[in-house]
Amino acid sequence: MGSLTVNVNGRSYPIVCGDGEEPHLEYLAEFVDKKVQDLTGSVGNASEGQLLMMACLLIADDLSQAYETIENLREGTETAGDTSAQDTWAEKIEAIALKLENA
Repeated sequence: MGSLTVNVNGRSYPIVCGDGEEPHLEYLAEFVDKKVQDLTGSVGNASEGQLLMMACLLIADDLSQAYETIENLREGTETAGDTSAQDTWAEKIEAIALKLENA
């Protein structure tokens, strides 16, 4: 069993994980921390709990949009079957992935 300590919003959180999962969890914690830092500048005086909840909701929204895009892509390729529609959806998915990476 692996373990690590991640930092989000200047606080340390000990995490227990499977062996070898540490680098991925560090990446995810950095992603969450960036969302929280972005919110800190825009919402002003919010409690840590509020910041974390807003960050979680923003991440969930991004994920929901990605799931919706994937579902639309599946439906589009099953019915349309043409490569131009597939290319369009692939571009949309790549844009969402880029947005998530830069968030």
